Amino acid sequence: MIDLKNIVNEKYIGKEENPINQNEIYNFASSVNIKNKKNEALLIIDAQRDFIDMEKGALAVSGATEDIKRIIKFIYENMENLSAIYTTIDTHSYDSIFHPFLWKIPTGEYVKPFTEITLEKIENKEVIPVYKDIQTDYVKKLKEQGSQNLIVWTYHCIYGTDGWLIEKQLSNILAFFEASKKTSINKIIKGTDKFTEMYGAIKPEVLTGKNNYNNDWVKEIKDYEKIFVCGEAKDYCVYETIKQFCEIYKSEKNITEKIYFMQNCSSSIGDKNICDKKYEELANIYGIKLITV
Repeated sequence: MIDLKNIVNEKYIGKEENPINQNEIYNFASSVNIKNKKNEALLIIDAQRDFIDMEKGALAVSGATEDIKRIIKFIYENMENLSAIYTTIDTHSYDSIFHPFLWKIPTGEYVKPFTEITLEKIENKEVIPVYKDIQTDYVKKLKEQGSQNLIVWTYHCIYGTDGWLIEKQLSNILAFFEASKKTSINKIIKGTDKFTEMYGAIKPEVLTGKNNYNNDWVKEIKDYEKIFVCGEAKDYCVYETIKQFCEIYKSEKNITEKIYFMQNCSSSIGDKNICDKKYEELANIYGIKLITV
């Protein structure tokens, strides 16, 4: 087996620069023949530079660089066990509903990131939506559903930007994985509908009628012996993806029990204890496994 140091430089996890040449990775991959001993899958949620780069990432999650280090190590040590890797890619535009561009305050300035948008704030003209009917209706639907309020985030994961890219050292090991096993990484684009938030990778917070997401991967991944899940952030996109998966197969516990959530390969934005309790509830209801690697 090729030494991991030839594929990944841990000192550059989360960094803009990648010192390892892609051609070298493919050359190393062509020199090995890795066969599957098990039929397991790995699902990586939103492991993108905007969430990982502590210096330049638009929405960096504290602890994410260490998460990536452990994810890389897990892939390397389980090359023969993992038959497939799926990775979601959060993909937005500057004028997505959760970005400042669509919300203003009475002075005409954009709202500040991390502002919570409620129906009451709109009615009281504390915040002013650019597309009044569309945005007000969206916030109203969130309230009717009992969903969490809309949060205005910093501009992040804008399609085609550096922050949108998969973290570069993780990208190295993914390139080695697919080339050495003569397969392809399953890349799942999520969040392209600009008039709804999409935390979970399976469905948006509010259905807008735009069918611009493909869930065929859900039907595929359920057939693996084990489904390992990791990524960012633990209390938002990772949690919602696991929850949505479990809700789809709520009557088939033999499927939901295949989920192995890698607790030390995911970090939360908010309160860690509250987040951990939510995962414990999923474990109690659906039988998902909470593991450390």
